[in-house]
Amino acid sequence: MDFFDTNDSLAPMYLTYSGLIRHDERGELPYQMYMPVIDQTIAGESIYDVLTRGREMIGTLLMERVLDHEDLPEPEETLPVGEADEMPTFINVELDRFKHLIAPRKTVIKPMGALKQPKQLLSQVFDFQPVFITENGIGRYVVVSMQDYDMFQDAIGMVLDKREIEE
Repeated sequence: MDFFDTNDSLAPMYLTYSGLIRHDERGELPYQMYMPVIDQTIAGESIYDVLTRGREMIGTLLMERVLDHEDLPEPEETLPVGEADEMPTFINVELDRFKHLIAPRKTVIKPMGALKQPKQLLSQVFDFQPVFITENGIGRYVVVSMQDYDMFQDAIGMVLDKREIEE
């Protein structure tokens, strides 16, 4: 199963974790939230702010676990018991929002005229990734190295030469 294919993935769409929110007006950022799942505390200007920042931090750390082939922490079903000045809460982390952090990168270059300038084409590409070249939005070729690029250019030249001879 592919983690990135949401139609065919066994990965859950979202996971629920708990947090403890505390208000302390003495600090520059008056709200803090402790998240036991990652053993971190995050600060913010409002409850919404700490929930949003906490969700982002948990989502990012979950994707790091996926990259390291580690199991994701089990979702939590009960609220933690905090101090008298702490408010327990649940945080839903939508995994789809964070998959872009670890998804394989690909570059799509249009139009086919870009093939005439290999240095410009290759400057738009991340290291060690295939280049999908499209013509009118339809994928036609994959260039993975300068050698492949040269072979592709030669093949195009032969096809064009053959067309000129036939005409």
